[in-house]
Amino acid sequence: MVKTFLLIILALLAIILAYFFLGWPMRDQNMIYGMTWSGPYARYLGIDSQEGLRAALQELKLTHVRLPAYWSIIEPQQGKFDFVELDQQLDLITEHQGKVILVVGAKQPRWPECWIPDWTKNMSESEREQAQFNYVKEVILHVGNRSVIEAWQVENEPEFTFGECAPLSKSFIEKEMAFVRGLDKTLNTQHPIYTTASGELSSWLDFGRATDGLGISIYRVVETPLIGTFHYSFLPPWIYKRKAWLLRWWTGPVYVSEFQMEPWFKDGSAINLPLEAYFKTFNSAQMKKNFWFAERTGFERVYFWGVEWWYWMKIKKNHPEFWDVAKQHSTL
Repeated sequence: MVKTFLLIILALLAIILAYFFLGWPMRDQNMIYGMTWSGPYARYLGIDSQEGLRAALQELKLTHVRLPAYWSIIEPQQGKFDFVELDQQLDLITEHQGKVILVVGAKQPRWPECWIPDWTKNMSESEREQAQFNYVKEVILHVGNRSVIEAWQVENEPEFTFGECAPLSKSFIEKEMAFVRGLDKTLNTQHPIYTTASGELSSWLDFGRATDGLGISIYRVVETPLIGTFHYSFLPPWIYKRKAWLLRWWTGPVYVSEFQMEPWFKDGSAINLPLEAYFKTFNSAQMKKNFWFAERTGFERVYFWGVEWWYWMKIKKNHPEFWDVAKQHSTL
């Protein structure tokens, strides 16, 4: 009996490993490339955010944009909303016939990950949550009828502990997702609601009932405290899609919301490092490998992470090779 049981376990493990790891990478000719664009990150790098965004839209044809609506920027003072930058970004993307997944919530793309205004610090938990709901409402009512908006993303990798963030409860996030859905109905629009999860370090199962789809991140080379530089080279490109197929009954459609195309920065810092520090985890050769990998994941849509950095390297560091590699691949 014990021997039979062990043989069954081994057989199941072999089937699972074969399912995820055996295959042959096939290029998807119909894949759509997009990008995440962060105005604060662009300014941190010392580049003009609008000019960089325009260049990416025009030269790289990355017209599908994941765009954060940062709470601390939009509501710098309680009850006083500033939509100037967001409107300018949406106008520019509209001008280039683009489409936007707009991110709302406290946890947003780019360091420090949580973009909560300072004026909330002395609030009780319930007061802060109500303030967050009010910001979300103002954003969605302000931009929800724009044709450029194709979906809402509520929070960014909310189950993944990373950045300078106090954890948000799952019940609150689910309530926030329901709130966004209600606002969308109020506008008489039918935008899908997404959230995101780590492609390698998450089950993807946290919010399936509350959303219409899931964005995942894919990272190829990272820095870890214990072992230093770590390569995910043992993962084949199709493994994410096969996981998505297994979980589609719960997650809904899965797309790649964040595909690594810049160096790994341990503390969120990206400037004042020697070039060797950048090239340790990302160079033009690695970029070409990443494009090859992305093209063979099997997903219909892949949003790149690091476009601001490509532009910065081109105009500030005299290293246009990243922009040139992207131009060669993204416009195919």
